Amino acid sequence: MDYSSEVEQRFLSPSRVGEFEKGTPGLVSGEAADRTLNVWIRFQVQVLDGAIRAARFSVYGCPYTVAAADWAAEWLEGRSSTALEELGMLRRYKKLGVPVEKLGKLLLIEDAAAACWRELDGLERQKRN
Repeated sequence: MDYSSEVEQRFLSPSRVGEFEKGTPGLVSGEAADRTLNVWIRFQVQVLDGAIRAARFSVYGCPYTVAAADWAAEWLEGRSSTALEELGMLRRYKKLGVPVEKLGKLLLIEDAAAACWRELDGLERQKRN
């Protein structure tokens, strides 16, 4: 299969793969998986003062999934925490050269980010109560 240069580079050398140390302040995480697609992804993001300071991911999936997760983690950093709800992988798939039949895998990246948002929202509600 021919991959775009960006997919190849991000797959071979993802810059934000891994996990944060336990006890990292402001840490939230979220996962999504689909066994029928052979995909699992976990995002961890550090949110301080309403902004995403850093993002990391762990993934099991094809090169497109790894590359898209790496791009998403990079995109999230420095943005407001609301970006976890606004990831929009459908707008990105063409730039990465992802075939249409792989879009379901990219949507799981959105699901993992949304799970981070739900955890963050729950933590903020606890603080208010």
